[in-house]
Amino acid sequence: MQGYKSVQRFRLDADLGQVVAADMSTIYTFLKDLQEHGLIRGERVTVGARPPRTVFSLTSEAEPLFLDWLRRPVARMREVRMDFLLKLYFARQLGATEAKALIKAQTAACRDYLERQKVNAQDLDTASFESLVLESKLTAAESILDWLNRIARRAIPRKRSRVKVDKRPAMGRKVRQ
Repeated sequence: MQGYKSVQRFRLDADLGQVVAADMSTIYTFLKDLQEHGLIRGERVTVGARPPRTVFSLTSEAEPLFLDWLRRPVARMREVRMDFLLKLYFARQLGATEAKALIKAQTAACRDYLERQKVNAQDLDTASFESLVLESKLTAAESILDWLNRIARRAIPRKRSRVKVDKRPAMGRKVRQ
């Protein structure tokens, strides 16, 4: 994908921009960093009389790292608002199987978190500040678990995946929209 198209996805009124808004300079800095770390490759492409554009694609080293990140549920409930939603966006792009698996893993992680917090709450003095903090964590986790259960069906994309990973050798691999 071109850097400019990436920027468009992070506009305030775009899907990813609702999770984390990023301006052009931030996205291009991020792309430069990814390229310097060998996670993406930029290829100059000329279409007709238009000026050349750089089209970025994942390197063969980046794809397994991305999928590992994507499939791991977030551990802290405060990370659901940004990290989990970013993961869910990309999981949906990869298809229903990835989206379902991510929601299932996050639901299990949330249940585990909730159970650990309930065990921690058993011996607390209900008048303590620590009890208030723990109650806040419990309430947040219960709310997130309820939300995950409600979105489980409708968060699954109904259409075929929009992002396709080309299975050509690594040098020719591109993510197409």
